Parts: sequence; C-alpha cells; structure tokens
Amino acid sequence: MNTSSHPAAYLRRSYVDQNSPGDISREAQRETVRRLATADGHNGNLIEYDDWGVSADVAKFAKRTAYIRLLADMEAGSVSSVYAFDVDRLYRDPRDLIRLQDAAQRHRVRIVTTSGELAIGDGDDPAAEAFAFIGSVFGSMELKKIKKRTRAARDARLARGDTLGRPPYGYQMARDASGRIIHVRDPQQPLEPVLDAFTEAGSFNGAARLLNERKVRAPRGGSWAGNVVNRVVRRERPGLVPRGRSESRVAPRGAHRFSRLLRCQCGRMLTPRVNYTVTPYGRYGPYTGYQCYDGRHDPSHPRPYMVNEAALLAWAKAEAARLRTPDLVQFGEHNAKRRYELGERRRRLGWALADGLLERVDAKERADRIDAEMERLDVTESAVEIPAIDWSWPNRELNAVLRALWEYVQLDASMRPIEAVWRVPEWRA
Repeated sequence: MNTSSHPAAYLRRSYVDQNSPGDISREAQRETVRRLATADGHNGNLIEYDDWGVSADVAKFAKRTAYIRLLADMEAGSVSSVYAFDVDRLYRDPRDLIRLQDAAQRHRVRIVTTSGELAIGDGDDPAAEAFAFIGSVFGSMELKKIKKRTRAARDARLARGDTLGRPPYGYQMARDASGRIIHVRDPQQPLEPVLDAFTEAGSFNGAARLLNERKVRAPRGGSWAGNVVNRVVRRERPGLVPRGRSESRVAPRGAHRFSRLLRCQCGRMLTPRVNYTVTPYGRYGPYTGYQCYDGRHDPSHPRPYMVNEAALLAWAKAEAARLRTPDLVQFGEHNAKRRYELGERRRRLGWALADGLLERVDAKERADRIDAEMERLDVTESAVEIPAIDWSWPNRELNAVLRALWEYVQLDASMRPIEAVWRVPEWRA
C-alpha cells in the first residue's frame, strides 16, 4: 500500500425507506461515514467522493463520475480505505462488485460500512467473498424489481390521465372527481406577488430582490433568485417577458415614473402608491407618492417615510439632462474580452458541478453573479440607444429610460434626492 495513500468517503443517495436515514439527508450520511473513519483514527484527512442523486443502475455507471475516480485512485494505490454508509452505495450489481474487488485486492484497500468491514481485500476468506457476491446479485434483483414497479406505476398513471411530476411553484397535488391526480393552485404559494414583482421590477433578478425584501416565501425556503422567477413568469405569463434579450435589460416594466429607483436612507427601495385627497368639496387626485414599507410598519423608522412624485421631478430632470451619450466603440473591445472570460467561468463552473467539486447551491450563487455581470455589460452597450427624454411620455416608457440610466436614486432623511447612482459613471457629464 502506498504510504501517501489517504482514506476515502463515498456518498450516494439510493433507495429511500424508513430504515435508511442516511438516504434522506446528505449531512446524516456524511456524518455517519466520518464517524466510521474517526473510529479508525482518521481525523481530517478524509477525502470525499460524492455521487449524490445518481442511480447505482449498471446502465448509468458512466454517470457515477465520483465512483469512477474512486476506482481509479484505488488502482493507483492512493486510497488506503473506503468508508460508505452501506454496501448498496458502492455496488448493486455483480459487475460493480468485481471492479471494486479487483481494485481492493490489488492494493489491500479496506472497505468499511455501517454493517462492518467487507472481507474482499485479500481474497483469504472465500465464504465472505461469496456472501458479498450473493449480496450483489440480490441487490441487482432488488433494483430491477424497483424499476419494474416504477414503470408499472407510471404506465398506470399515464393510462388514468394523471399529471406526472412534482407540482411547480404555486401548485399542489389533488384529485379530481374521476380520481385522477392533477395540479391545482396552492394558496400557500400565491403566484400574484411573483408576477407583480416582475411587472414592477422589469427583470428577473430585480423581481427576486423585491420578493426577498417583501419576505415572500421562496420555493423550498431560502431566498428568491432570478432563474426561479424566470421559470414562474415564463410558465404563468409568457407575454410579460420581452422577446429580445436587450429589450429585457433596458426596458423594465415600471408602472410609475420612479418605480424601483428611489432608495430610503434605511436602504430599502420605496414602493409606489397612488393617493387621493378627500375634502368636503370633493375628491382630488390621483397623486403618486412613494413610501418605505419599513417606515409604514416600524414605529422606530425615521419620519417622514413617504415622498410625493412632484417633489422629485425638478431634481430628476436636471440629473437626467447630464447624460452624455457614450461612444459604443469604447466599450466594444473591453466587453468582448470580458464576455469571453465570463463564458469560460460558466464552462468551468459546469465542470466543477458535474465533478462534484461544488454543491448545487454554491454553483447557483456563482452562476447568478456571472449572469448579473453579463447584465451590466449589456447595459453599458445600451446607452447609445437611449433617446432624449421627453417627460410627457407614458410612465412605463419613461421609467424604462430612467432605469437604464440609474441603478437607484438615494434619498436623505427628509426624503429628498441627493444622489443618482449611474449604471455607468462615464455617462454622467
């Protein structure tokens, strides 16, 4: 055995039943495997091989990339022992057992599970090896029975007209009068706040930020992300999504002039509100105002927490007039190089995820950051298409232009604008 060899942990989610808690939680399985290694004196040098969510079906062997790497490392003599939650994580077919057995025998690799140590390392115990082989035969039979039952259940549901698959966000499973399984609206996951947030923000990432600020519960908990909003909006209201990529970046669908532009001193974006004044002589309005929801509901929030649109117009007109239309050429070479770099990062991210070097949540966060930078590159190239502002335009068109110019407008303690943060500082003359 190589003196530089290391102990290895192998994780894979398999068939779930009440007696296999490790299948339910990755952390539970990982903790059990680490405990097995610690009992053998391995504290901290355990290397993990993770095929979570990949079937042990021999037909899908090529997808078990971590297992293939584990076998290669065993063959190279760099693995001293292997720890797994149970034998069916490592093999459920005689062919898999033979591969594992050959690698373990050649370099005397110990294989330990919660059921004990597998006696396949040196070939000195034929009875133990026979028992392992019989176990793999029965494991293969069990897997085939599971697949057969699954196919039969799927065919029966198709014949009955059931809706297959997990219900998407906003829906839950139910049965209709004929007994078919269908998806119906879930009152615990209302779709309207998601669609309203996209209509107001005009972009998927912007809608996600709004939903998180408003503490709308995200699918499976956690927080909203642009790609999740994307799926919901395209499924429920595809007509809301602009046809072209560039249009979706520079034409947010704000229903008010300053939708998603005004930031309170507390850091929260203000929400538009239409107000009326009622007097003994009649009802006057509408008047558009913007309010901080924290100020509305939190007594400790500084006052005032609202501002009328009329109080913002003169300052906004003067600030927007400072636009200096850039020459697109100055961005072209830099942006092309940066797009290539971001594309390479995206490609490497996909390989890292496929190889099990990144958790799916971490990969999604990194991908979102890459997408956000791609959006910023699109915005820098869009200013040449921004026309001279006509303040008599409809609110949606005017808001689209202002959102293309500014990230946000910062308000002071008296709810008056003090600074516009331009998307590209060089645009401001």
